[in-house]
Amino acid sequence: MPVPYHPPKKEASPVQIFLVSFAVSLVVLLAAVFFIMQAVFAPPGGQTAAEEDTQPAEEAGLPYQPSSRDALNVLVIEKKEGETVPFAYTLCRFDPADERIVLAAIPPETISQADGKIGTFGELYAFAGSRNAVLAAQNLIDCGVDRYVELDSDAAVALADMLGGLEYHFDEGYETERVSVPAGTHLLNGALLWEVANSPPEDQNPESWRLELAGELLMQRLDASAESRLDFFLETFWEEVKTDISRFDYTTRQKAIASFLRSENRRVEIYPLSGNWNQSRTEFEAGSAAIEELRGIFAPPLQE
Repeated sequence: MPVPYHPPKKEASPVQIFLVSFAVSLVVLLAAVFFIMQAVFAPPGGQTAAEEDTQPAEEAGLPYQPSSRDALNVLVIEKKEGETVPFAYTLCRFDPADERIVLAAIPPETISQADGKIGTFGELYAFAGSRNAVLAAQNLIDCGVDRYVELDSDAAVALADMLGGLEYHFDEGYETERVSVPAGTHLLNGALLWEVANSPPEDQNPESWRLELAGELLMQRLDASAESRLDFFLETFWEEVKTDISRFDYTTRQKAIASFLRSENRRVEIYPLSGNWNQSRTEFEAGSAAIEELRGIFAPPLQE
């Protein structure tokens, strides 16, 4: 009867024994640390912060409730066709938790500072572009400005057309050196809206007139019917403008944007910047009360 062959057993060397023991000990130690961190840092109920964020208003049958974390402060920098120097700066706040968009005009002659340099917004932009304009806006109202949008007249016309234009009623015929519109209700396409917005009546403040028309356009076109076209709107927006608003900014706020569009209480608010001009109207110093008001709007207390 054949005897089965058994190869001789090799005894582990001291080095091998040490390495195996060290590896087992390390695994046990890491597992212990992991479970301790889970116990210490996990929120009540055993959920992580990410799980809480993605959790379930929808699963409970409730609509998404925007919070202050969904808000975004943006500086809009506008140029006329073929010009390199901006003619308008607008601070915008998208605040879905408060169901509003805030527009605040900043005259290009407004004095502020950026990187230690003091000057008007126009001068600071000329020195270092949109980055300096954002810093100037932050220093002006002493709060953060998250993103910027830089566009010219062609981009503004394209975006207005993309939204569908503005339906506007003129009580009387509207005529300036560049524009003539008869009395009545008219659908203003992007090109006509641009001309009207930048050719204000003699009794109107140019900045307020421009922002009021922009606000009406946003209120007319950004409603629940726009929700299904958001992706198209944003792709056109990115094609037309220079901006650091990213797709991540959009996707992380998509539910908040949808909530805003569906809201019957959504509104656009216009805030003119009051202050004092020098005699030649080449420099504008914003008033302290106006700055304090804007700071309260653009940097409100966190409310979750």
